[in-house]
Amino acid sequence: MTIGQLMDSIQLVERVDKHFPKPKSNRGFSPSVYIQTLVLIQHQGYFHLDEVRHLSEYTALTDVLGLTTIPHASTLGAWLRKTGDSHECSLAWEAVNKAVLQAALHRRKKVTLDIDATEIVDNKADAHWTYNKNKGYMPMVGHIPKYANFRLKRMPTKSEICAVS
Repeated sequence: MTIGQLMDSIQLVERVDKHFPKPKSNRGFSPSVYIQTLVLIQHQGYFHLDEVRHLSEYTALTDVLGLTTIPHASTLGAWLRKTGDSHECSLAWEAVNKAVLQAALHRRKKVTLDIDATEIVDNKADAHWTYNKNKGYMPMVGHIPKYANFRLKRMPTKSEICAVS
């Protein structure tokens, strides 16, 4: 439920739907449905796009978010491929990320960004072999430690890390 409240507090749905291109047909999902679904997949700790089918078990969470229909794995994959190739979507990601980061960082002037690749195992046609010898994708994820004290050579604990992807 906390992830749903967080998405509501930063107005993620409104921001995504404002900046991303609308579906070309009246049967298509709004961009925010895809983003919310992908956030929930990662939040639940799933590694495969096919595991999206398990999200329907979390009715309380999907009700809070207003997700009446969850896209299938093939639909999510098609949307990711389409948006990954689009300059317009790159600009949309930039605008949404800027607003989300401003809300999350509380007007801080300097932060430490820790980036890492996140493996998504998938056997789709355009998936590539990862360094773990799985077929899938390796998107980059950024983490900003809340209280980094690198002068003391202390790495932040798991509870001190705030994911900002």
